[in-house]
Amino acid sequence: MKWVLIIAILEATLTITSLYLLIKDGSKPERIWAWILVIVFIPFIGALLFFFFGINLRRQKMFDLKKEIDYAQFEKFVTKYSTEAEQSISKRHDVTSSYIHLIRLLTRVNSSIISFNNKVRILNDGPETFKAIFESCEKAERYIHLQYYIFIDGELADRFERLFERKIKEGVEVRLIYDAVGSWDLSNKMINRFSEIGVKIFPFMPVRFGRLARVNYRSHRKILIVDGLVGFTGGINVDDKYIKDDEQLGHWSDTHLKIEGMSVNFLHFVFLSDWLFVTRENLIKPEMFKLMDPIGDVQIVSSGPDTDYPNILQQYLYILYQAKKYVYIVNPYLIPDTTLSMAIKTVALSGIDVRIIVPGNSESVMIHWAVKSYFSRFLNAGVKIYLFQEGFVHSKVIISDDSVCSIGTANLDVRSLEQNFEVNALIYSKEETITMKKQFSVFQKNSKQLTLEEHKARPNIDRVKEKLARLSSPLM
Repeated sequence: MKWVLIIAILEATLTITSLYLLIKDGSKPERIWAWILVIVFIPFIGALLFFFFGINLRRQKMFDLKKEIDYAQFEKFVTKYSTEAEQSISKRHDVTSSYIHLIRLLTRVNSSIISFNNKVRILNDGPETFKAIFESCEKAERYIHLQYYIFIDGELADRFERLFERKIKEGVEVRLIYDAVGSWDLSNKMINRFSEIGVKIFPFMPVRFGRLARVNYRSHRKILIVDGLVGFTGGINVDDKYIKDDEQLGHWSDTHLKIEGMSVNFLHFVFLSDWLFVTRENLIKPEMFKLMDPIGDVQIVSSGPDTDYPNILQQYLYILYQAKKYVYIVNPYLIPDTTLSMAIKTVALSGIDVRIIVPGNSESVMIHWAVKSYFSRFLNAGVKIYLFQEGFVHSKVIISDDSVCSIGTANLDVRSLEQNFEVNALIYSKEETITMKKQFSVFQKNSKQLTLEEHKARPNIDRVKEKLARLSSPLM
């Protein structure tokens, strides 16, 4: 009886504490109610899950410090340059000038500077991406900086090790940040091998006892910088499934981006801010931010629990509401919050051609049904939904009106838009948008369109699965 009483007291304490913290953190009502259901109806385990995945650290001091670190290095440049950039753009009559309000919004809320003198190349799938990455890394003379959500043992990791060893002997510095949770399968043996050859390697927010809530805030960014001249970002991780078919899902389709020009500085700034956060080594130099003659316009948009506003969510919302003809989206995790869901439906109902490609199969059963739970309302609003059939599509892309496209790391779920550290490249270019539109057409040809009639005819058991998964969607 004594042990029963102790367990009951412990459970009650955990439940009351978790409910107090949940209500205190000021989350959206749907998220609060979802967690209340978990905490109350799954005794003890529900409270533990909340402490692992539910505590909101957005206002915690460690993220306040990160914000101060970022802006202290950047504020003077942003103030001066953004004014000059706006004046320059206002005199133009092109794609970029038509998005001046979006540019201004992202500059003010996140210091996401519009950058000129850029050359971008859209990379499709792993083989093409890693060919470009290794070719660029071979030319490195000063440094190679990498940050990945997933960096795990395998053929690709071995190739990077051989490359790093050779370049370090040539005097090139190599710095690598891997996410402590996403790269859970990166072995200590591989980490030690990297360290032994001279790679400066650090985990992003390792999870330790007493800091369990950190597991909920991950760096989902994929960044690679060579000498400050070439940058890569997008959806592709260092995982052999990108160069070999996945055993479970088959071919893994994804989209990445190679950038040359001024915007590499701003992508590099995101990496160096995270490097400073994990190591306290400040490598941010004023000469990073130098003006160049305008050629192509790119805006690097980062977001995370260290920002005051959900910048990437604002980016997606603006593109949707600015659309005049079409918005095409490719994303594997379509689990939007109320705001984004309403925007997608509103734009489709207004007569804009809205198309969304999602995987026909998913890595997770829960995510599979959560994504499907949004189909009815989207289809009723006139959104065209396509289920990708040729393996698994992992791209995170939005394109609109042959004018603007975004390629990056952010999914369309609460985790990416509010909790993870993410980065997107927003490209104001007719040429590159049409190039990405052609790739969208390839994805669409490899997909099956889901009609409203087909969806209505689905079995009742599927409807039940969707409703149950939908209840947990604010937690995903």
